[in-house]
Amino acid sequence: MRFRLLPFLVTGLLLTSCGANPPSTPTDETLSSSSSSSESPLVETHNVSFIGTVRPAGISIYMEGTHRLELGDGRFILLSSDTVDLNGYVDEQAEVTGSIRPTVEEGGTIMRVEQIRLIEGSSLSSTASLTADSSSVASSVSSTTVSSSAPIASSAPSSKPAAVSSAARSSSSASATSVAPDLSVQVTSMAKQDLAAANWTQAYCAPPTIGFCVPVHRNWYFKSFGTASDALWHIEVGSVSLENLSDGPIAVNLLGGALSTKGVSDQEVRVDGSMVLGYREWTKDRHIEISAPSALKDAVTYMTQHLSAMEEQPGT
Repeated sequence: MRFRLLPFLVTGLLLTSCGANPPSTPTDETLSSSSSSSESPLVETHNVSFIGTVRPAGISIYMEGTHRLELGDGRFILLSSDTVDLNGYVDEQAEVTGSIRPTVEEGGTIMRVEQIRLIEGSSLSSTASLTADSSSVASSVSSTTVSSSAPIASSAPSSKPAAVSSAARSSSSASATSVAPDLSVQVTSMAKQDLAAANWTQAYCAPPTIGFCVPVHRNWYFKSFGTASDALWHIEVGSVSLENLSDGPIAVNLLGGALSTKGVSDQEVRVDGSMVLGYREWTKDRHIEISAPSALKDAVTYMTQHLSAMEEQPGT
């Protein structure tokens, strides 16, 4: 009897021993934790520029980006942006600037676009080398240099006037009477722009004491020189970066006196010799005059008609 019970006792001990240490199976949480701990963060390389043609992202293996920049040699980088409307640059040659990183799918590069500007009359080129290795991408593109005179289109232009030193002040008349030779290239470029309403995506807004906003084409620069001229307030617009008085072909001036004293009416645009002038009546016995070479008549007309009072912010 004693020997008959022995096999049952041994079997029971074995079952108890196995039940104390059941085999472990990885849970979804464990796998997720392991995966996340083994992944290193994607490092961005900042202030990188590329020149190419902007296209919609289309269908590809990359699940990132809304657009792509074709570099002209068969390569491309993906683009995304929270601050720039890339749709407005589709099929345009442009220089994009921002921060790049490798895509989640191996072999790609995506840029978080911070600035974009159109390229006019420039050959597409890029010295950056795109490779599957992220470190190679970072080292090659960080030394990329691009030269272009095309403007940077800003989605949120500053409404604050630029500071002007006393040395920069000029006693010249606020209304130009001729086109300076160095402005001819700008005038030619600006006259070729598509002036459809959808392309006037910027605006300069003067301080509250001045109180007006004037539209600016998406491909142009603007700068306020404040009281640095004979005008009560002086703004210039051009196709390149503006640093000094008279750098921009288009001038917007706030002047004293009602329009009735000049014999013109509100929103009137007239050609006077080689110049075109647009007029707007303003508050406190003042008026606004927009002047430019006559080749820019359509641009002056749009700016004159769409100049508006600056909206007051809540709580002001």
